[in-house]
Amino acid sequence: MARPSRGPQDRDPDPAEPIVERTFAHLARLLPLALVPLATALFRTRDLLATTRTNGFSLRASFPVYRYDLWSFVDAPSGGGLTVSLPFGGLEPLPLLVPVIGAYVVVSGALSAGYFGSIADGITAGEFDFVAAVRRFGVRMVLLEAIVIVAFAAVFLPLLAVPPLFVVAVLAALVLSYLFFPTVYVIALEDRHIGSAARRARELVAHDQPLGFFLAIAVVTAVCSVPVSLLAHAGPAGAVAAALVAAPLGLAFNVATALKVAEMADVETIG
Repeated sequence: MARPSRGPQDRDPDPAEPIVERTFAHLARLLPLALVPLATALFRTRDLLATTRTNGFSLRASFPVYRYDLWSFVDAPSGGGLTVSLPFGGLEPLPLLVPVIGAYVVVSGALSAGYFGSIADGITAGEFDFVAAVRRFGVRMVLLEAIVIVAFAAVFLPLLAVPPLFVVAVLAALVLSYLFFPTVYVIALEDRHIGSAARRARELVAHDQPLGFFLAIAVVTAVCSVPVSLLAHAGPAGAVAAALVAAPLGLAFNVATALKVAEMADVETIG
């Protein structure tokens, strides 16, 4: 249920601390959802194996746009040539590429539907039904994932041949990520369709200007990435342990972002 809109003068002076506290208050109840980021991390078996065979660490800042998992904190070792990131690792451009990506979009979109729908229900109603959330948001989340992948391929792949333009495209993608980062959360929190959610997300960002939150999430994920990546590069057992650690950590970042978007949208939450 939406609360009456608040003016700028009604905003909390420092919303970051309450969101941190509320995130941990919700986390215990939502902890089963950590199985989603754990699964998406372990599905990328080739990346996981490559990570166990290399040393070092990652310093990776991840913005609050989508699901967090191990690969939000760890850069998977990559070889030469063009590859596409898929659940079972990189796949070279082969005739099977399109159907495999299609299957990935369906599975990933279904997981996102259950995941984000359950987070939204958890923070607003205190309980969730993962299967019901998949049924409710599945089509929209699959379509959203497909749109993002097609847009990425259409814009970035041709620019690989023109490095200066590629850099400009990356900067543009960062700006768009900020302007529309609430979209996936708005779909679940306000039960909107993709176009309506994207417009609503843009309105919320323009009104609340949550750049501090957006950047703070990136900074904290970068700090977390160092110990997580060190663990991931410590052999097979370390990589599995890193995935186990990153799963609830990723869930916490998604819950915190959902709480922030709910606050921006004046959606009532519990706790």
